[in-house]
Amino acid sequence: MSNILKTILILVVLALTGCSEKKSRDFFAKGGITTGAPAALGSGSYKIPMEFETAIVHSGQWIDAVDATVAGSDILVTASFISGNRKGSYPGYVKVNGVSSGTYTLKYRDPNGTLHVIGPVVLP
Repeated sequence: MSNILKTILILVVLALTGCSEKKSRDFFAKGGITTGAPAALGSGSYKIPMEFETAIVHSGQWIDAVDATVAGSDILVTASFISGNRKGSYPGYVKVNGVSSGTYTLKYRDPNGTLHVIGPVVLP
């Protein structure tokens, strides 16, 4: 009976450590969110290369996804991380759809909605 209980407990712990979790700005190092040159993918669709460096480096942290939305002249991004034995599925860029070329302000949005300016980004 105790082996079954131990197995269930282990499965619960593994499931919880593998969950994707949105992170606040202070999870990242100062200057730890950087961007590359945006590229057009098609009409109104762009990809913006982004790298994320965490404040505390841990071998079990993997970026899972980056969500992006456009609000006026702002592009708001939020990163989700997982901890565990599997790598995340983040391709190294964030995709933005339904926008015109021009200059936008890239901002990091905490899970609680607080915004942090990363800097300007020019969509060609």
